[in-house]
Amino acid sequence: MRILRVAAAAGAMTLLTGCFHQVVDTGLPRSTTTVKKSFHPTFLFGLVPGSPIDVRQQCPSGIAVASTRQSFANGVVGMLTLGIFTPHEVSITCASGGRADAGTVMRVIAATNDPEAFNTALSEIARESAVSGRPIVVTFAPETAPSR
Repeated sequence: MRILRVAAAAGAMTLLTGCFHQVVDTGLPRSTTTVKKSFHPTFLFGLVPGSPIDVRQQCPSGIAVASTRQSFANGVVGMLTLGIFTPHEVSITCASGGRADAGTVMRVIAATNDPEAFNTALSEIARESAVSGRPIVVTFAPETAPSR
């Protein structure tokens, strides 16, 4: 009878483990390049993240879609390790083409060692974005960070 209870409890724990799926869509057009990691580590029931996944080489135009899910196999591994090691499946679809859409404004801040001029330029760009209601992509010319 005791074995039946333990088996029922183990079965319930297995069946009641939640599988999840999360998708982040950046709105950028998708390319055919996809990076997949089937057992990306997280720890303590996923509360402590594992190492970041660097896809800059595979996705030079950015990320279109990133998704993560816990499969049944990932859940079993998490259960066997009592939640200490809880892997997830991660899938990253690269973006095709440029990062900005046709409505995005681009601004370049010129090189300066004057913190006042640097802050003024950023303030003007922020004001422009607030007035237009559109995002502005800011790039910095080399050596633009003000010295302090």
